[in-house]
Amino acid sequence: MQKNSYSWPVLGICAALFLTVANAQKKLPDGPGRETLIRICGACHSAENVAGMAKTREEWGAVVGEMAADGAQGTEEEFNQIVDYLAAHFPKTPKINVNKAAANDLMSGLELSAKEAEALVHYRQEKGSFNTVEDVEKVPGLDAKKIEAKKDRLEF
Repeated sequence: MQKNSYSWPVLGICAALFLTVANAQKKLPDGPGRETLIRICGACHSAENVAGMAKTREEWGAVVGEMAADGAQGTEEEFNQIVDYLAAHFPKTPKINVNKAAANDLMSGLELSAKEAEALVHYRQEKGSFNTVEDVEKVPGLDAKKIEAKKDRLEF
């Protein structure tokens, strides 16, 4: 990314991120790159929008690259700081295939206890593949509330 000499367009892809510096300062978690993001992006975008986004490092890089191409004022180092910050605080979390995942992957990916993950694997081996979230919630020894909270992460 290279430094551009023209200013942000009034409307466009950037409109989805930050509208005011004040909102950004209230809504964004602390961390390296936060102040750079607020300074470079904050005059045009709302923190509420970025907080709801989840992207891989590559996807955040593409978004920041588009903003730079559209006129965002910053150096390559500053844009890299922004990508690092966004990737660290607003990551895209991978889906977990509950019909194939090992117990360790279920524990880390769905925040299950070792006992819950083993119960899910055992149930799957005994009863066959899961087809719905409700099927997973029926596993004895598994906290259905945990599954409900992570249902958007499940894959069948």
